[in-house]
Amino acid sequence: MKYVAAALLVACALISWQGLGEEFPIVGAQAPSFDLPDLAGIQHSLDEYLGSPIVINFWTTWCGACKYEFPVLQKFDQKYSDQVQLVTICAGNSEQEALETLEEKGASFLVLYDEKETVSMAYQPPRPHDKRRIVAFPFSVFLDENGLVVYARIGIFVDLDKMVSLLQDSGISLTEPIAAQREGRMRASGE
Repeated sequence: MKYVAAALLVACALISWQGLGEEFPIVGAQAPSFDLPDLAGIQHSLDEYLGSPIVINFWTTWCGACKYEFPVLQKFDQKYSDQVQLVTICAGNSEQEALETLEEKGASFLVLYDEKETVSMAYQPPRPHDKRRIVAFPFSVFLDENGLVVYARIGIFVDLDKMVSLLQDSGISLTEPIAAQREGRMRASGE
């Protein structure tokens, strides 16, 4: 029953966000710079991560769907961190709530804290026909190694392969980590 409820939550979230994701005006633009603290208080800027592709994932603690994608983000970070930087940004709430959420979900990826949602709003600017300012969570932005936004979407990643496919479709090539390549060869040879 727990999985059915989670699936319904995800389906409803994706349906409601589908229309929002169609027009993301930041795609094709240089990514807005930021200087945010992590949950230990250490400042991080976008410039630190330039030189390799970057996935920036925006989330908040009150968003159930955001937490649902943590396992995929964790697997991605463990498998591809040598090729693509994963930076997650928790918007609003409190740093303590963000820490508790990470502990509850067993996540260890980098989390920056956007207390006033200024960075979140810069990455999800209003569309021309929006009547009011809305930032939908979660949302993710892919940057190339020069900081150009090559892809953006509102919604969650439920599958690592789909996330990797979207990165590759956006022009960010990934290679299978060496350990996984070795494992695949061993399986193919019957060892």
